[in-house]
Amino acid sequence: MTLLQDVLDTQSRALLAGDVATLRKTVLLPCRQVLVGSEMIVETEADFERGVTAFTGSLHSLGVNQFIRLVTEAEFLSDDYIQGYYVTHALRNAAAMVPSYDNRIVLQQNQGTWRVIEEESTLSAVSWPIDLLRVADHGNLPAHAPRNDVRRTAATPMSLYQSFLDRLTSATAQNDFAAYCALCDMPYTSHSDHVDTQIRAPEDIRPFFDMTVDIISGDKADAMARLATSAQFLGADLICGYHDTVFRKGGEESLPPIKSRMILRRDGVQWKLKHVTNALSNPTYPYNAPEPTEALLTHREIQERTKSWPTLH
Repeated sequence: MTLLQDVLDTQSRALLAGDVATLRKTVLLPCRQVLVGSEMIVETEADFERGVTAFTGSLHSLGVNQFIRLVTEAEFLSDDYIQGYYVTHALRNAAAMVPSYDNRIVLQQNQGTWRVIEEESTLSAVSWPIDLLRVADHGNLPAHAPRNDVRRTAATPMSLYQSFLDRLTSATAQNDFAAYCALCDMPYTSHSDHVDTQIRAPEDIRPFFDMTVDIISGDKADAMARLATSAQFLGADLICGYHDTVFRKGGEESLPPIKSRMILRRDGVQWKLKHVTNALSNPTYPYNAPEPTEALLTHREIQERTKSWPTLH
């Protein structure tokens, strides 16, 4: 409780002052934000700064001069993770400007510092950033962290993510369509620079799968690898990971790498694909060959474009 309260006190002072730099030291990106009516991943420095600036503006517009967050409960999920609950009071000279509201938070120890990776509250919002402090009329937080929260174990997100990528790549290399589909949590969503697709059934996967098999069995390549660059637990059963897909011919890289983000959801003991975003400029799906780009759309940008999805679960 002391560790969590220290983080909250630092954040509260920074939010009231609009001190982006100080607040940034208390948050590990990507960070998952769950509100009543919306759910998002804050991935970039620009989105983080927008979020802080908007939230500070909402406090100032209400005349808030005391922003107090008090821990009510906290526990170690493991040596490197803390989950806690707290109540937020937004006051002007001791008078409440909005009803006090409940929150749940998860901290991860990162290089000796406790930083936020997941936060849930009974605030109501439909998009990021939060520029109006509105407490939902309804909305309940989970009472306790589930006993099977992956963060209670010694598993690391990078090892789990790379293991999943290896299984996905192996299914492609062996032209095992059934094994590939078994790793997908349908319906799932697929996104690129210009296209958003909902994959509802194996036949929706087939064009992409066959295209990839053709690439690594044709003139352009004879092998592929998906190489994880980073990964993070964003929930009891969620991983957000980033990777590069590399194609090789005769041991040498033969095509430009493709940057991707996947959100995996645990189904029992198995991790499965729930959302994938690829840095591709192809104007349609399916496509004959990938056209890689440098930029990877953020989860927030996709939500704004689609107006309704993807939710993480």
